[in-house]
Amino acid sequence: MYEMFRNKNNIMLCSGAVILSMATSAGQSIAATAAGASDPLPAGQSVGVESHRATLAAGAEEITVSESRNIFGHAARQHEGVSVTHIDTHALAQHQVTDVKGLMNLAPNLTVQPQGTGSSVNFTLRGVGLSDFTANNTPSVMTYVDGVALPIGYMAGAAMFDMVGVDISTGPAGFTHGQAVTAGEINITTAGPTQKLHYGTSEDIATYNRSITNLYVSGPITSNLQYRVAAFTQQGGGFQKNIDTGQTLGNAEKGGLRGKLAWQPDEKTNIVFSGNWMQDNSQSAGAFNIQDLSRNTPAYTNNLDTSWGFRPEFLKLTGNSARAKPSYNNTFWGGSLNFTRNLGFADLTTISAFQQMYVHNLMDLDGTHYAIYDDSVSTNANLFSQEVRLSSRPAQQRVKWAVGMYYDRTDMKSTFFNDYTQSGSRPYMQRTSYSQEQQAFSQYGHIRVEVTRKVHLIAGITHESDDRTLSNMETLRYNTSLYPTPFDARYGRHGALANQFSGMGGVEYQALKSLMFYGSIRKGFKPGGFTANNTVVESQLVPTKPESLLAYEVGFKSDYFHNRLRLNGDAFWYDYHGQQVSGLAFVQNYGVVGQYLNVPKSRIWGVEMEIDANPVPGLLLHQHIGYERGNYEDYSALDSTAMTVAYIRTGVLSPYYRSYNHVDMGIPKLTLQGSASYKAALGRKWNLTPYVDYSYRGAQQNIPGNPLYRISAYVLLDLGLTFGPESGRWSVSVYANNLLDRHYDLTRETGLNGIFGVPGTPRMVGGRLRVDL
Repeated sequence: MYEMFRNKNNIMLCSGAVILSMATSAGQSIAATAAGASDPLPAGQSVGVESHRATLAAGAEEITVSESRNIFGHAARQHEGVSVTHIDTHALAQHQVTDVKGLMNLAPNLTVQPQGTGSSVNFTLRGVGLSDFTANNTPSVMTYVDGVALPIGYMAGAAMFDMVGVDISTGPAGFTHGQAVTAGEINITTAGPTQKLHYGTSEDIATYNRSITNLYVSGPITSNLQYRVAAFTQQGGGFQKNIDTGQTLGNAEKGGLRGKLAWQPDEKTNIVFSGNWMQDNSQSAGAFNIQDLSRNTPAYTNNLDTSWGFRPEFLKLTGNSARAKPSYNNTFWGGSLNFTRNLGFADLTTISAFQQMYVHNLMDLDGTHYAIYDDSVSTNANLFSQEVRLSSRPAQQRVKWAVGMYYDRTDMKSTFFNDYTQSGSRPYMQRTSYSQEQQAFSQYGHIRVEVTRKVHLIAGITHESDDRTLSNMETLRYNTSLYPTPFDARYGRHGALANQFSGMGGVEYQALKSLMFYGSIRKGFKPGGFTANNTVVESQLVPTKPESLLAYEVGFKSDYFHNRLRLNGDAFWYDYHGQQVSGLAFVQNYGVVGQYLNVPKSRIWGVEMEIDANPVPGLLLHQHIGYERGNYEDYSALDSTAMTVAYIRTGVLSPYYRSYNHVDMGIPKLTLQGSASYKAALGRKWNLTPYVDYSYRGAQQNIPGNPLYRISAYVLLDLGLTFGPESGRWSVSVYANNLLDRHYDLTRETGLNGIFGVPGTPRMVGGRLRVDL
């Protein structure tokens, strides 16, 4: 067997079972395999414990092989029965992805939406997800940064910079690492320290006075100690306007810093310490008015229009300045320690991490200058996690296995202020506060057996116990001239305990050297949680039950024409039980409040296709196709449309229920992502690369039955041109994103006595200078 690594100027192939282990910050050894080709080591990526220096010292010989390198990379993954979408660092930079919301149009069947106009995010993958408006529940899609799970929406939505790439894995997870979830994972890998000195910077300037600056420096301190420091800052970009005053809204003002140290005390050990800090003082997104039943404000015809208006009493109560715009004041910091040791028969990996966040979001969710649904959210939370994993060495080909344990603990204190004073139905300000403690402990095991050279069997099991407690819950209404009666509700401690096994089994059939078929059955699990926002009755604190997902999947992976054409496809069928959804509850003499509910049974199915082609040298074509459908099979809930019609007619808000059995879940049915680029040589030293890419998302219906919640389908088209030397040491790019200037919505949600939306980014024209030395 032969494997590849890259030094500064050439690619060498060395004999031996394993010669390169790229130790990522997650501590997982990723060995490049040579089943036709291998993935080159990305520029700036750290070299692991078994460095190329040790390999050469052991007498590795330089040889030549006739196999062509796989230009699409990830050759080893083409022989694994899993569905993964990889987004490389070039695509992330090309689309100005600085947070997870930017991933939505780069992967099939993925939806990433802001929670209201706040900085928290919600994920849906293959139709499975939870709109968590209090960010205190386990997400269906878990985000990992360098192997550290971030189960809080605010943490997951923080900045992304100095990245190697992003891998989006679909279906129930938790059998090989981390925490069990039902929908899948988003694995973000940041660049690590290097054995040689590297440094670089990039500057991206675009319309709406947007500026994104990145810089890094990486290299050795001693022969066995390396470092990396990276930083970024983002400014401007506000494209919304106040329909009443003409003021702009949405300008970014954020920055971050990350430092890493990698130490190899001996040839079998690698220790990586990582520390991070980020500050976000940006203006928030603005809501646009779709329907206002409180003041009958006309719906905005342009979704880029917004408005806001905070009463002085509310700003004083929440500690904001008298002229505050909708804005964020968020601080994130933390660190992790990753230890990897070669024990001979296996690799031992431990990951210890701590993350702290202080979040303050000021939002005007009615999108008008009235005090109908003005919000101020303050959350102080920290997360500690510890993982220990033992995994087989890459040289053990016939049987590969991993066992491990994972523990996490979160402590959260949140306060929600609402100003409903001018709503008509709730003429007061309200404050809800609570504390939540949560801890989870899981154990997992995974094995892959090569029964024959062509047939591989896979099995996995995980057990997780999740225990969370909600305490110090209190709701206060503040005296106003319109509402003189005080209100003070305090609630006792509430607990939720989940304890469940999950499992999976699968088969891989390597029909040909470059063609593999696979099938799997996976049972996923996610614990229940609490509704903790705007709590006015004790019944709102009844926790949701855990949800489970039985996933069936078949697929194939293939490379043709000497690795110039790649075709991957899969089909999936989900039986969903206890699906957690953001629904509505009716409180007598109060009205409608948000509450998490369980849908007894749902069903989702779909297909996905990945097509990559390199028909002629320099020309790269990529296409992702995702199609999915979902239906509620057993679900009854409040009918918001009927309630709205009755309220308009009578002025009285009364509950109306409807059966949603066999009703479409409203997830986007078709998602498409495609790109084309051509690297043209200008002489021997220079390259000119034009590119075009597009994305299409089908219509989305967030709440069944009401067309006002429908997010229309849209197409985004991007064009660009990059010029630089063959060495890749620098480049200059010009681009136009959303060239057609499509106005589209990211989300549509329920406000108090109305509906509001949040717009996507309009056309952005800019340029980028990048230097890597």
